[in-house]
Amino acid sequence: MDIQIRKANLDDIELITSMVAKLLSELGDEAVNSKEFKDVCTELLGKERNLYTAFLAFKEDQCVGIITLSEFASLYAKGIGGVIQELYIVPNVRSQGIGDLLIDAAKEYGINRGWTRIEVGAPDAEKWNRTVSFYKREGFIEVGPRLKYPLKKLEPNAT
Repeated sequence: MDIQIRKANLDDIELITSMVAKLLSELGDEAVNSKEFKDVCTELLGKERNLYTAFLAFKEDQCVGIITLSEFASLYAKGIGGVIQELYIVPNVRSQGIGDLLIDAAKEYGINRGWTRIEVGAPDAEKWNRTVSFYKREGFIEVGPRLKYPLKKLEPNAT
């Protein structure tokens, strides 16, 4: 199987948002607003500091996988690191090594950016055992659950 991996750019907004929407739908998130996704993706990919990036996997001319990464800084990571935000492989081509290729692209990208680590928030291990096993097979170490607190965007003061 001939799979090509390439870094996404602003011309790939439709592909990126479509793949992430499929992932979220599979995970049970029904509140996917495609217009909002496109706006956010355009903003994130357009930032000068490259804090967000994506790699796409293609089989022939069809996009069959995506991995998105964001950069963070922390003392516990002893510097700069990366987080896998989304990883999705089209169901009919899973278990064919595409995830491995996307993880390899993420690792190489992280090394080139000087990251000290890559982290991922995996879904519930009981429900998504294959996903957690995949990450462990790729060398990731389980360190505990991730929690979130949703912040509301500040609105500009109308004066």
